[in-house]
Amino acid sequence: MTADTCSIAFKHGLTMSALCLVLALSGCATPQQRAISAHCEAEGLRGVPQQLVSQQVMRAVYVGDRTVGSKNTCRTEMRESKDKQGNITKVRETICKDEPIVEPVYQQRLVNEVIDLNAIARRNFVTTCSADAMARRMYSNLK
Repeated sequence: MTADTCSIAFKHGLTMSALCLVLALSGCATPQQRAISAHCEAEGLRGVPQQLVSQQVMRAVYVGDRTVGSKNTCRTEMRESKDKQGNITKVRETICKDEPIVEPVYQQRLVNEVIDLNAIARRNFVTTCSADAMARRMYSNLK
């Protein structure tokens, strides 16, 4: 996603998740479906504006890693070396080391989240608008 895309999204009041959904859905859509989607999204924002509120919610928050064990990893190498007389000696060397096995640790914490109280109503409006526009064959001239 480019900086231009982000600035356009925020100018029109789209959250990043809504923008990602629109972009993902429009990736395989026909030009008609993309035009209808853009039209209905704009109408949805105009008809059902955002009502953003901040609220505290419990979320799992990453706090670090915990070592739960270790695994022994070995590798064998063949080395060649020359002595002063020029004789080549081959040496097989096995190197082993213990590597920790870690897993992420999360804790439930209260965090502030900004939510849009009108998001569901707007999504329903956009769904209805899109269905109506397809039925009326809006933008059907686009190829």
